Amino acid sequence: MTQVQVLINAPEKAERLCNILSRYDGSFDLAKGSYSVDGKSILGVCTMDLSAPLTLSIYGEPEPVMEEIRDFVVK
Repeated sequence: MTQVQVLINAPEKAERLCNILSRYDGSFDLAKGSYSVDGKSILGVCTMDLSAPLTLSIYGEPEPVMEEIRDFVVK
C-alpha cells in the first residue's frame, strides 16, 4: 500500500480524479481522519471536505497511477 496526500479543492477535480482511478484495477481509498471512502466513487468523494488535503491509499502498483495524479499530489 502507498499513501499520498492529495488536494481536490473543486467538484471538477473530484470528477477528474475518480475518472483516473476508475481506469485502474486496484483499490483506492480517500480518507480524512477516521472517515474513508472509495476513491473511485464520485458520490463518496463529494461527501468529503474538499477544502483540505486528503490521504489517498493506493492498493496495488502505484507507479502508473502516481504519474496520472501528480497534479493532485500535495508536495
